[in-house]
Amino acid sequence: MSFDTSWDIDEYKSIHEPVEFWQFRQSFLIANKHKYPRDRLLALAHIYMNVEFNECTYPKPTMDLIKNLSKDFADDMRKLLNFWPRKVIVTDSNTGGAKNNDNAQTSTTSEMGYSTPFESSYIIPGFMLRSSGGETPIEILKQSCSFSGIEGPEIVHIDKPFQNQNQKLLAAKLYIEKKLIAVAYHPDSKKIASNEVSQIAYDILKELCFTIEVKEIDEQSQISWSDVVNNSKLNTFNYKLDNNKELDNNVGSMILKNMGWKVGDGLGKNNQGITSPIKIIHHRKRVGLGIVTCETNRVNLEDFKNQAKKYICRFLNGKKKRLSFSIEFTKDEREIIHRICSKLNLKTKSRGKEGSRQLVLIKKQSPKEIFYELSNCSNFENDCYILKPPPHETTIVNSAV
Repeated sequence: MSFDTSWDIDEYKSIHEPVEFWQFRQSFLIANKHKYPRDRLLALAHIYMNVEFNECTYPKPTMDLIKNLSKDFADDMRKLLNFWPRKVIVTDSNTGGAKNNDNAQTSTTSEMGYSTPFESSYIIPGFMLRSSGGETPIEILKQSCSFSGIEGPEIVHIDKPFQNQNQKLLAAKLYIEKKLIAVAYHPDSKKIASNEVSQIAYDILKELCFTIEVKEIDEQSQISWSDVVNNSKLNTFNYKLDNNKELDNNVGSMILKNMGWKVGDGLGKNNQGITSPIKIIHHRKRVGLGIVTCETNRVNLEDFKNQAKKYICRFLNGKKKRLSFSIEFTKDEREIIHRICSKLNLKTKSRGKEGSRQLVLIKKQSPKEIFYELSNCSNFENDCYILKPPPHETTIVNSAV
């Protein structure tokens, strides 16, 4: 596979990165620039630095890969700079804690790779990245932890001295499930250090973890009001004259009857006027009096509820995982759909501003159910999600939950 190698390595030096750190990372990038695309190589370089200087460990295939990619220069650089990292002992278990955690666990390895995120050899068993687009790295990490059913990421700040510099830097260490994922440095700003370590951790986890991407909603496939109502013969706000209960109980009709009017007659001295009540037309808020797209024949809410429930039940029994409604639905109609979904154990989300609100329904699935379903789908995707394997762990075993 061909890729661009014309990018400038020196552009990726962090302004606050210790000189020795950059020399090691620069050497790693130079030695492997022709082997990987830029973004993946930058992530591997961060993994290498965390292994070399921060005592992080990762699944054995990753550790072996990093060792192989750095073998041509690492020892020479250590001798040249007299910069010897402490020896990291790799084990098969997860131990340690997050706070007061210079001795925190930094390893999880196996003699084999992993084909699912639920194996003990996986970097954080059960963890998958989840992204719907547009989020910051820390937002993605928090969302991913929540999706995976584990505690959110923890960032710990400590002052770290360096062997060859008479200074200290503020180190930000990011942990997930008490496992050290990444470290970043800054002279004095916790906020900047936290942002940088979040970005590094996200880049590393994209390299090592399975990712569930939430697809954008296709505006063309949204469900319209008429789709739900299905042109059924429902009672509408254009009242039927053969149903006289509402007219009989209406104060206005009783006054008219006392004046000699009968149901079916027109108004006026010679019965030349209208013969049925004025139609009620529902307009969305702030759309203006001249709008012509509003429905002029809305169903009453009880009938709408029945039709909506039938439509949602058909969705529940079908293959689709997500249903998106257009902006045509009124606030009352959206509330009805919310209540129906709550009883049917469906998730609902509203988006957009008032007057153009859209409702989205999603079937509830565990991360494990989503993973195995996608692993058996063509191209690892369905109408709602895309499954992306880790770049160097691309074999997914097709199997049922």
